[in-house]
Amino acid sequence: MTPDEAVKRFEALEKMIQRDLPVFIHERVAHSAVEMIENRVRTTGRNYRGGSFKPYSRKPILSSGKTAKSGAVGRALANSKSKRSQLEWRTVKHKGRNVRLFIVPGGYAQVRKIEGLQTGHKDFWFTTQMWRGFGVKRKQKMPNQITVTLGGRNPESQEKIDRNSDREGVNIINISDSELKQLAKMVDKEIQRYINKLGLS
Repeated sequence: MTPDEAVKRFEALEKMIQRDLPVFIHERVAHSAVEMIENRVRTTGRNYRGGSFKPYSRKPILSSGKTAKSGAVGRALANSKSKRSQLEWRTVKHKGRNVRLFIVPGGYAQVRKIEGLQTGHKDFWFTTQMWRGFGVKRKQKMPNQITVTLGGRNPESQEKIDRNSDREGVNIINISDSELKQLAKMVDKEIQRYINKLGLS
């Protein structure tokens, strides 16, 4: 390869990195980050620092057993006269009227168990609304830099992410150091592909 050919190839490499790498980062790297974060949280219940999220609460809670989220609890604990007679009941004011609610002694953990959901670790998965809305919120390309922001792509999802993060005392969707290293390897591999394609390896 002559010096002139080498210069042309390095110029072509620079153009590929400026043109193609941001697309790769947005379409492949950012979406891989989303999958890594959700998979780690949902399967292990661990935050980006490696610690566990707080366990699901076993503090007794009130339920009507009649809403979409509490229907299974109602069927399991209060679907017969004899079952209802064994429950503790409370009357609370709701929108100007009295509402009868029963106590779920095992709290939210018991609600999840009745719903057939795991309780071994916190995965923030019940209505699925938060995770279904989690993804790439925006991307920003600047000279020699591309910024991708992850979060809730709709207000409901972002509200749940914010509320759960506040409750946990840690951002639940932060990426870990090991995940960042995996993503960096993806970028390095893609740049190497450009280098090989241009015959610079």
